[in-house]
Amino acid sequence: MKNAMSKLGLVVNPRAGRGGESNARIARQLIETLSPEITLVGAGEMGADALTGLRVEPLDYAPAQGRARTPALVAQMIARGVDLIAVVGGDGTMADVAFTLFRVASRVPILGVGVGSANVGRLVTIRGDEIARLTNAQLEPRALTALIAGANGETLGIAFNDVVISTTVLATINDQLAEVRVAPKIAGENIPGKSETIFTGATRVWRESPNGAIEIAHGDQVGTLLCGFPDSRFFGKAIAGQACLAAYLDLAAGCLVGSQPLVRMIANAEELMRDEPFVSRYASFDENSTIHATGLRNGVALCVDGNPLKILSRGDTVTIGVKRKCINALVVRTKDQEDSSGHG
Repeated sequence: MKNAMSKLGLVVNPRAGRGGESNARIARQLIETLSPEITLVGAGEMGADALTGLRVEPLDYAPAQGRARTPALVAQMIARGVDLIAVVGGDGTMADVAFTLFRVASRVPILGVGVGSANVGRLVTIRGDEIARLTNAQLEPRALTALIAGANGETLGIAFNDVVISTTVLATINDQLAEVRVAPKIAGENIPGKSETIFTGATRVWRESPNGAIEIAHGDQVGTLLCGFPDSRFFGKAIAGQACLAAYLDLAAGCLVGSQPLVRMIANAEELMRDEPFVSRYASFDENSTIHATGLRNGVALCVDGNPLKILSRGDTVTIGVKRKCINALVVRTKDQEDSSGHG
């Protein structure tokens, strides 16, 4: 590990992915590899228990419980001037850390070690089984664009993969990926469920910009709603629809409204094809525009990177925006890449 650091913050989600001993083992391997002078880490199962014998300073998070422990710890780490914050968790845990940094405009970088159910967000530096890659690697900060999600005028979270309004999210149960209901998930329980549509007769989705408001979809057209990032790999792939052009023009984000749920587990191709055709509507947005939705079915949730943040009712109004380069994440630059760039 080439990057010298004196003070590292570590957040461990003991329940992400396989959880327990697996995450503790990965956390210890990470700190042994990075070898900071001191590690600030949550007491007990939030990381300190895994680092016995190493140079650590346990941080108390009481009276915070559940997911509230993460922002409580991160706030202390920022105040203590850590060089970076390493996160052993899933996409949702990393988004929680990033939101705490975002709220105080901190540029402390995140090193994300993905041990969750999906590990597809842009905050993931490496997966849990890739710690050895850090041994001969240079870590470089990369400024990331984030989706900003809220309801009724209050910002609730930020995302680096997607914002979804859904009745279920994905989680790991007995080492298997499964759909779980959003309300129990907010309370910390993984209760299996089946994704359902989110519309009522009053549902409306629209985009607001300096040029005015444009309706994207309404009523039963809104089986699902998600916002994400056009990928540069979409360019030239016309099957991606409007997202292909959005990627070419470097538009920051897009909103997809579809006829059926997308956050779900499909058993086989026959089941998928039975539900087709999937009818979708797509609208791009940037830092000068926002996506809004209201009239949604009672009990659906606003979710960021797999984390359900708020159970919605029909009278709530959801707002989703985007902000470029607001969080620093670390990426691995290997020795081979360094040698290659040196000969460029």
